[in-house]
Amino acid sequence: MTRTTVPLLLSRPAELSIDPATPPTRRLRVALVNMPWARVNAPSIQCGLLQAITRRAGHDCNTHYLNIEFASFLGGEGYEKIAMMDAMRDYFLGEWLFSYAAFGEVLPVSEYLATYPEVQADWAEWTGGDTDDLVRAQRETLPKWITDCANRPEWGQYDVIGFTSTFLQNTAALALGRAIKEAHPRTALVYGGANFDSEMGLEYAQKLPWLDYVVVGEGDVTFPALLKAIADGQDVQLPGVHRHGLPAVQSRAAQLGPAALDELPVPDYGDYFDALNRFGRANVVPEDQIRMPVEFSRGCWWGQKHHCTFCGLNALNMAFRAKSGQRAVDELATLLREYQIVHVDAVDNILDMQYLTSFCAELAERHWDVNMFFEVKANLTREQIRTMHLAGIMRVQPGIESLSTSVLRLMRKGSSKLINVRLLKWARYYGVRVSWNLLAGFPGETEEDYAEQLRLIPLLYHLEPPSGCRKIWLERFSPYYTDESFAMTNKRPQECYRHIYPAHLNHAKIAYFFDYEAAGTCSDTTVKAVNAAIDIWADHHSANASLVMQRLPGRLTIIDKRTEEARRLVLTDWRAEAYDACGDTAHTPSKVHERLAAHGFDVGTDRVARFLDECCRVGIMVSDEGKYLGLALPENPGW
Repeated sequence: MTRTTVPLLLSRPAELSIDPATPPTRRLRVALVNMPWARVNAPSIQCGLLQAITRRAGHDCNTHYLNIEFASFLGGEGYEKIAMMDAMRDYFLGEWLFSYAAFGEVLPVSEYLATYPEVQADWAEWTGGDTDDLVRAQRETLPKWITDCANRPEWGQYDVIGFTSTFLQNTAALALGRAIKEAHPRTALVYGGANFDSEMGLEYAQKLPWLDYVVVGEGDVTFPALLKAIADGQDVQLPGVHRHGLPAVQSRAAQLGPAALDELPVPDYGDYFDALNRFGRANVVPEDQIRMPVEFSRGCWWGQKHHCTFCGLNALNMAFRAKSGQRAVDELATLLREYQIVHVDAVDNILDMQYLTSFCAELAERHWDVNMFFEVKANLTREQIRTMHLAGIMRVQPGIESLSTSVLRLMRKGSSKLINVRLLKWARYYGVRVSWNLLAGFPGETEEDYAEQLRLIPLLYHLEPPSGCRKIWLERFSPYYTDESFAMTNKRPQECYRHIYPAHLNHAKIAYFFDYEAAGTCSDTTVKAVNAAIDIWADHHSANASLVMQRLPGRLTIIDKRTEEARRLVLTDWRAEAYDACGDTAHTPSKVHERLAAHGFDVGTDRVARFLDECCRVGIMVSDEGKYLGLALPENPGW
C-alpha cells in the first residue's frame, strides 16, 4: 500500500490570527454531544473541558450525554460489553451497528457476519438476542433512535453543535450529525477528537458534506476562536479547521492548548450527573462504579525522547506539558467537593515525575480517601510507589508489556525484566492495583524470549497477573507504521473498515488500525501457550498465593505459598543480609559484596554470586544481565 504523507503530520501547530480573548459580538448557543459508545461510568473530559472553555469565552453551552440515554435504551450491561473496545477491536461491532444509520448499506450484512462469525455469539452473550435481532438493530432500531433524536426541536435552537469522537463514537456521531443537518440545516456542525486527527479529519471534511467544520488537533484555543469567528460573521480561516468543499489550505494542526495548562478551566461535569439522574443511575451504571476523569498533563515525556515502536500517540501531541502540582491539587479538590466521587481516573499519558514531590506529597498530607488511577512508567522505585499509595493513587497502568528485556528493547520501552518485576512486587506490597498485559509480535523477537517468560511466570504467582497476551495492533501514528525501516509490510486498513465506511471515503486515510505482515515474530501457538500460563497465574493469584520473608537479627525466613506445596527456607548470617540487599531493587554481586563488607562480612564476590544463583535456582530470586532481585515481600505490611 502506498502511503500519502500529509503536511499536517509534519508541520508545527500554527498560531491563531483571531484573538479568542476578545468578546464575541453575539452570544452563541452551543451544544456538545457525547455519543455511544463512550463509556457511561464517567463523564466526557473532552466535553466537560470544552463546555467550561466555551462558557468562559462568553457563550451558552451544555452537553448532551446521548451515550447515557442510549445505554438506558439498550440496557446498561449490553451497552458496556459492546463499548469495551479491546474485546472486539478486530471487528468494531459498535461502529458497524451505527454504520447503516450514517451511510446506508455499505456491504451486505451476510459478508460482515461471514468475515467475523464470532460477532453472532458475542451479540447473543451480551444482549441475549439472536442474529435476526442483530440485523434488526443495525437496520431498524438504531436508525430509528438516531432519527428520533435528530427530530427533537431543541437542536434547531442551537447555533453550533459540536461532536467529540474517540474510539467507537465515530459512526454514531456521523449518523446523528447527518440527521440533524437534514432536520435543521442552518445549525453549524463541528467535529473533532482523536478520530479526526491528522489526515483522518481532512478526509472526512472533504468527503462528508454535513460536516461544516472539522477541528484537527487540540481544541482548547481553536474551538473558542472558531466560535468567535462564527459569532462575528467572519470568514473562518483558522489553522487546523477544515471545511467541506473548500481547499485544504490550512496545512497546520490547530494551535496546541496553552503551554501553561494551569490556564485551563476546571471541567464542568454537571450535565453528566443530570443525565444519570434523568435516565436512572441503576439502569445505566452502579453508583460505586462511577469514575471522575481528570487531566493534569498532556503528551509523554518518555515518548519525546524515545517513541515506543508500537505506540499510536501522534507526534504532534507528544510534547509533554503538565499543570503545576498545586493547581492539580486545587482542581482535584474542586471536583471532589462538587461531585463527591471517590474514584478518580487521570487521562494523562504518563505521570509527571515531579508530582511525586508536589501533588502526591500534598495529597498524603490531606488524607483524602480517594482512589486514583494514573498511567506511569514502570521504573518507579519502592519509595515512589509508597508515596503514590499514601497519596491515594491505588490503581496504575505501568506499560509493562513484556517480561523479556530483549523484547522491551525492541519496543524502546527503556525498561527491563527486573524493573518490571520490581514494579509488580512493590505495587503488591503497598496495595496498588496494576492494570497490564503482555504484548507479542515485535520484529526481531525470538521463541526463546517467550520461553524465558514462561519459565518466569510460576515464580510470580504472588504478584498481580496480566490480563492476557496478544499480538500488537498496528496503529496509525506508531513508528511501526510511519517508519519504513521496520519490518512491517503490506500495511493496509484493517478489514473491518471496508464493512463500516463507504468506498468513497479513502480508508487508508481514515483508518487508525491497520493489517500488516511482519517477519521475525513468535508464532500464534506461542501466544496461546503464554495465555494458558497467564490463566494458571490468575488462578493462583486469586487463591492468595504468597511469598513473604520474616526478618530477625541474623536470620531471614522465607515462607513460600505460591503453590499448594508450601515451603519454608531459612537464611542466616551473611546470606540473610545478601538476600535482603536485593530486595528493594536489583543489584550485581559486586554491589551486594560492598554492602556485606560494610556490615562486617568478609565474603568474596564469587561466593556471593554463587549464593545469588542458588537463590534463583530455588525460585526465590530472579536475575537478568548480571543483576539479581529478590521476589519475597516483607511480611510486615507497614515496613
